[in-house]
This record gives sequence, C-alpha cells and structure tokens, in this order.
Amino acid sequence: MTTFKSIFLTGALISIFGIIDQSIAQTFVGAQIDNRAGIRGLTLNPANVVNPRLKSELNLFSTSAFFGNDYVGVDLGNLSNLTDDFKFDDNLTVNAKPDNNFVGNVDILGPSFQINLSEKHSVALSTRVRGFFNLNNIGGEFFETITTGETEDENGYAVEMEDLNGITHVWAEIGATYGRQFINNDKINLKGAATLKYLGGAAGLVGSSQVLGGLFIEATNTLTTRGNLNYGYSEGFNNGEIDFGGFSSGFGMDLGLILELKNDSENSYTDGYKLRAGLSVLDIGSINYSRFTQFQYNMNNTISAAEFENGNISEVLEENYPGTSQTGSARLGMPTSLQAFVDYSITNKFYVSAHGSLSIKEHGELPVSQVINSVSLTPRFESGWISVYSPLSYRQFEGGISWGLGLRLGPVIIGSGSILTNLLSKNSRSTDAYFGLQIPFYRKGTKRKNELP
Repeated sequence: MTTFKSIFLTGALISIFGIIDQSIAQTFVGAQIDNRAGIRGLTLNPANVVNPRLKSELNLFSTSAFFGNDYVGVDLGNLSNLTDDFKFDDNLTVNAKPDNNFVGNVDILGPSFQINLSEKHSVALSTRVRGFFNLNNIGGEFFETITTGETEDENGYAVEMEDLNGITHVWAEIGATYGRQFINNDKINLKGAATLKYLGGAAGLVGSSQVLGGLFIEATNTLTTRGNLNYGYSEGFNNGEIDFGGFSSGFGMDLGLILELKNDSENSYTDGYKLRAGLSVLDIGSINYSRFTQFQYNMNNTISAAEFENGNISEVLEENYPGTSQTGSARLGMPTSLQAFVDYSITNKFYVSAHGSLSIKEHGELPVSQVINSVSLTPRFESGWISVYSPLSYRQFEGGISWGLGLRLGPVIIGSGSILTNLLSKNSRSTDAYFGLQIPFYRKGTKRKNELP
C-alpha cells in the first residue's frame, strides 16, 4: 500500500535512482519584500541591502523548506486516518503520468549582518547552507515502484520516459554584498548591489536518461527496463554522507537593481515610495568537484520489484545492471534565476506586491539545480514591529493556487506560502514553511506633514 511516509516525504528527499538525503524554488515565500526583511531581502534582490527603514540588522538564524510535485496530492485537513505507519491511503490523490516532476529545497541563513554605512552605501556579510532537489520527467508509477517496490496499478503498467533527469545538491555560501544609491531626488530612487559568494560544495548526485522504458507485471512482480542511464555522485555521497569538512570550491554572484517612485503625498513618510520595482539575477556560478564518479548503465534487464524494498537504488543498479565507471572532475551549476517584483503602497502601512521567478538554466547545459517558475500576489500590512502577509502563488507543476500566511513580530518571523491551501484543499501538491530570528535596529520614518518649510 502507498504511504505518506514513502511517497510524499520520500519524494522531497530522494535523488534520482539514488539515496535518501537526510538534509534536504521556493525560499521565504511572501517574507522577502517586507521593507524590514533585512538579510532575507537579499535572497530576492541584493539591492535590498540599501534599506532606509533599517540602520542595521543581525540575523541569528533563518530557515525555509519547500517541496512541490505534480504526482501526488494530500488532504492534510483530515488527519483522522493517521496510523503508526503514517498511512494516508484515504487522503492521497495520485496523478501518475509518464513525466511527473518533483522539486524541493532547504535554505538556512546562518549568522549574518547588514549595515548602512551612509545614506548612499550599505554592506552585508552573510552565511548560508542550501540544498536543492529536482527530479523531472519520471513516470509516476515507475517512481512508486523504485521507491517502495510496489504499485497502485493491479494490472501492471508500461511507460516510456523521455529526457529523464534529476539532481540533488547541497552546498554552503559565504557572501559579501555591497550596494549603493545611484540616483536619489524628489521623484525617484535608483539603487543597485552585487553579492560575491564563495561556494563550498558538500555533496552532489545526478542522473539522466534520454529514453528509459519500464514494464511492470503484477502477476510476477517483475520490472523490465530498456535503455541507458547516466548516474554520478561526489566522493562519499553514495553512502548518504554529506561532508561539510571537505568542501569543493566555486564562486557565484547575485546582481540586482531597485527603482522607487517617491510618494510625495502629505501623509507619506520621507523614506516612503508609491511604487517600488526590482529586477535581479541570482545564483550565477557553479561548483567544481575534483572527485566525481560517473557511471553508464545498460538498463536492459528484468528484475524482481522486491529488490527495491530493502536495498537502496544505487545497490540495485550495481547488482543487476552492467555498466562502466570513471572518476574525474565535474561541475554542478547553481539554480540561476531571474527575479522581478513590483510593490505598490496603498497607504503607509498597507501594500500589495507581485513577484515572478523564472529559471534561466537548462539541465542540458550541465548538471544544474533549478528553481520552479512561479508568480505570486501578496497583500500585506507592515509597520515598525509587525508585518502580516498572505501570498497567493501559482507554481510550476502544481496545477493550482497556493495560499499562505506569514507574520513578522519584531525579531521573529514565521510563515508558509501554502499553509492555508494545505489545510483547506483535498489535493495539495506543495508544502513549505519558514522561521527566523533576527536582531533589527529600525530607523523611524518621518511624515512629510511634519517637515518644516
């Protein structure tokens, strides 16, 4: 029987034909555009470092996790059928296709700080640990067989998967950000920034196949495959280990611009705006692994599906399929993306923003992590010590709207871009959550009506 534990959570953690990574789109959904987001704002656009609402900020710890797919939906609003084995059979809606997709990421912001050196110049230093998981164009029933050794289809199935590809990548970052104002007059404020990043690769695993066929026969519980599989991993990762003491190095960069149209109404703040728009390119760069083992497997064989119940899939491949291997260097690309947002000030405390995220890297260029394409609309209430926001998002692969809720209360943020959908929908295909603790030093705004002539 299909279980929530083996399908929904495993899908967030499993790499293609590989291992379960115990450490493993999008990031801090809805919380990045807040004018007092601080370090979190740099994950959207580095030009947010030039921030008149903050004197400085020390980020102690912030973390965000996301998982989405188009294979299985879960009804989290009814947990009465939960058993000791985490079975959610009555609460699952399975949408098996020849080209199902899974995506997940974890983003941990460690000790970091930013400070405005002057009205025009700002700097930040940030530390970060990130994990990405992408699995694209895999047959849903085939995925279930290789992760559980079972299938929902009592008659068996046949599937042909084209351009099957997947990657799991975990790395750390140390980033130095410099931002400055280029133009600041009565009408507009234009600022830009760049973040230079040292990248430390901890672990990577990749897999791909141009065409891979599968035939499962229920009566004999056998799986017949046809085609070839390219499969590789960094040193030590085959055993599910992630070595943060033996980094592979690389360099990256974020670039961003933000334009503000000033709000000159009588009750507006002197540092306020009527419209703020930003454009950024994030995660330019790659990491070079000097010892990366790559295999080429001939997948023409018939095996018992029971093989997948006990061993991990790396062992199944090694024991049942002929292949060749070589160890050398390999580059894994960062999830380069184009980010754009517009934030409109209805009043000094009520805003509405639109945000779009677009992946600009293709997996065919080199093994590369990818953000999912998404758009969101977020109304929010914002004041000095509190913000409340409720993003509505459309994310690639999900086929529906995600509705979330977030809160910033002084030094604490907590929220999710999908919590309301998860609770209300009977077919939720994504889930995410974030939490953060920071020490902000705010600058109080001055209203124009209080200015002396």
